Amino acid sequence: LLVVIAIIGVLVGLLLPAVQAARESSRRSQCQNNLKQVGLALLNYHEGNRTLPPGAEHVTQPKVQNIDGLDLNWGATWVIIVLPFLEGTELYTMYDRKVIARSGTTTAGNNRVTRTPLKGFDCPSQPRMTTRLNQDFDGFVKGNYAANMGAGKLKSAADSQNKALKGPMSVALQAGVKLGEISDGISKTILASEIVKVDHGGDDRGAWGWCTGPAFCGTGYGGRALQPNALVMDCSPYSLNDTTNIELNLRSDPDDTGTNSGVAARSYHPGVVVAVFADGSIRVIEDSVDRTLYLNTLAISDGSSSL
Repeated sequence: LLVVIAIIGVLVGLLLPAVQAARESSRRSQCQNNLKQVGLALLNYHEGNRTLPPGAEHVTQPKVQNIDGLDLNWGATWVIIVLPFLEGTELYTMYDRKVIARSGTTTAGNNRVTRTPLKGFDCPSQPRMTTRLNQDFDGFVKGNYAANMGAGKLKSAADSQNKALKGPMSVALQAGVKLGEISDGISKTILASEIVKVDHGGDDRGAWGWCTGPAFCGTGYGGRALQPNALVMDCSPYSLNDTTNIELNLRSDPDDTGTNSGVAARSYHPGVVVAVFADGSIRVIEDSVDRTLYLNTLAISDGSSSL
């Protein structure tokens, strides 16, 4: 009996990793499909508007650059803007882009929209969580997909205007680019990728209804390079201020409401993140990717080799 139990234990030990790997493969396939839909939504928006959407819109100062990341008057994000292309027409009609994001109630107005989980906006590999961004205003559900704001910092207008750093969308400039401006080639430029969401109400990563929530970039606080699943910390306007979490992806410090903020592409897929490129193709990018090549893939017109 003891021998039989020992044999069963060995078999279970051999089979369990294979089962877990199969499950992760299935989850990653679903994540890839989710990102494919996000990419198609952005490209369909471009087809109708001849430009990609802005990273986010400011309601009272639509032409102003580098607005504080905690400013009360931020409005719709790129996610809100492309909802009609993500099977979210009903939610889009409930959202008033002339009104600030921090408005409405749980049953009406913009808050009703930003509190509603989006179908296909969660990576199945990330542990389930329901905590919203609720600091200052309770109303921003989190997801796992974010748009590429370029190889520079998340909210720096200077970086968003620098040819070597500029991305396809920008929060700092409240603007998106035309595909024709992507001189490096649409098949070589990342449009969107993954982001982790944190089970904490004071962290904005993944909060797709808030200006900086659905966004990632290539450079972080103090000029740190943010490769996929970077070991260095993120920093955003609403930061967790956790420097010791054993899950490196969850670390974020300090709060940065201005032009020095940065958030990396991150995921719960072992060793990789999934990305959709500006031609609609899906690719898996390893954490060990060459830093320079990766940053070139975030910039639209740096003129250098990319992935």
